[in-house]
This record gives sequence, structure tokens and C-alpha cells, in this order.
Amino acid sequence: MRLEIVEPALDEVTKAIQHHRAISVSLAADFASEPNRSLALIASQPRAWAITGSKRSKLRKRVMARFPYAVIYRVESDRVRVFAVTHHSQRPGYWRSRI
Repeated sequence: MRLEIVEPALDEVTKAIQHHRAISVSLAADFASEPNRSLALIASQPRAWAITGSKRSKLRKRVMARFPYAVIYRVESDRVRVFAVTHHSQRPGYWRSRI
């Protein structure tokens, strides 16, 4: 299924990579592969992860394996739209205005 990633979600990935690079170049490289892995899994099995929040919104969340981040997305008729790549300690729902 086709993925569409909103610009703020791309910015979140870029900022997270920069944050991890400030700690360690190898950590940043490890982190950079996780969003790609998550997006590939979501594209191949978009309904595999649980609906998060209200059932009406039909938003889903895939938690990354090694890092405390999650991908928030919605399966639509012709695409999967990614709204956020969020750290677990960020304010819940800050990304809702993107929907």
C-alpha cells in the first residue's frame, strides 16, 4: 500500500536522528534504520497494529523495536497516512492537529 508521510512527521525523524547523532554516530545510524523498518512493515501489513485512541479516528500505532518511539498512522482507502513519529515521553496527542 502507498505511504504518505506528513511533513511534520518527517521533521520528527530528522530531529530524532540529529539528537541521537549528538550522542553517538553509530546510535544515530541504528536509529535511522528503525523508522524505515517500521514504515516498511506498516506498508506491507497496515492493519496489523492496534487502533489507538478513539475507534472513530481509526488511528493506529506501531511501537519501534529498540527505541522509545511510535509511528502514528491511519489506513485509508488508497493509502496509509503517517501523522507522527513520536517519542513516548512527548505530550500525548500533540500531533492531533495534523489529522
